[in-house]
Amino acid sequence: MRVAILTIAFILSSSLSAYAKCSKEEVCAMVGKLDHFSILDKCPSAGPLLIECRNVSETKLENLAEPNFVDNKDGTVTDTVNKLLWIKKGILDKKLNLKDAKAAANMSEEAGRSGWRLPTLPELKTLIYKERVINASGKKAWINPLFDDGLGHYYWTTTTCDKVSVIKDRYQEKTCQEGDRAAWFVHFNINAVGWFHTDLERPFIWLVQEVK
Repeated sequence: MRVAILTIAFILSSSLSAYAKCSKEEVCAMVGKLDHFSILDKCPSAGPLLIECRNVSETKLENLAEPNFVDNKDGTVTDTVNKLLWIKKGILDKKLNLKDAKAAANMSEEAGRSGWRLPTLPELKTLIYKERVINASGKKAWINPLFDDGLGHYYWTTTTCDKVSVIKDRYQEKTCQEGDRAAWFVHFNINAVGWFHTDLERPFIWLVQEVK
């Protein structure tokens, strides 16, 4: 009986020892595929390595200056402070992944213009208004009233999580550890910022370009 117990103990000890010797490369490869508890179950000593494997940028989001919007009466709005030209209404025809959203933006000829692109997170955040108000659609959303977004939708930005990993909106601080596999979006219905994996067909697109 004692021999059997010792044998089982030896097997378990050997198994745990093998798991405990996971290399940093092995642990980092599990990040994004397994949750932290599952990784620690396989590699009990992986705690310090998980911190090293966090795909988090220390770069802080740099907000743009307070915008000054002017309705051009042609389906576009100019921000005279940040020198940006926006379409007045987001494109809600189809939800796209980020790659296709970028392509659609670049090919767009909205308002009879070319040269459109997707906005960065600091750029799109300038459209957020200080309170939920009636916008150009006649409905309420957290968007500057010159713009038309109905009850508010969410839109891609080109700011991926490898560029900015920690965002604080009016609700809480949010961390994204997905690197360039995820990008931030702005939701004008609830005045929130969040992130999706770039291959998900979830947000819509809003177009912007520099003032020429």
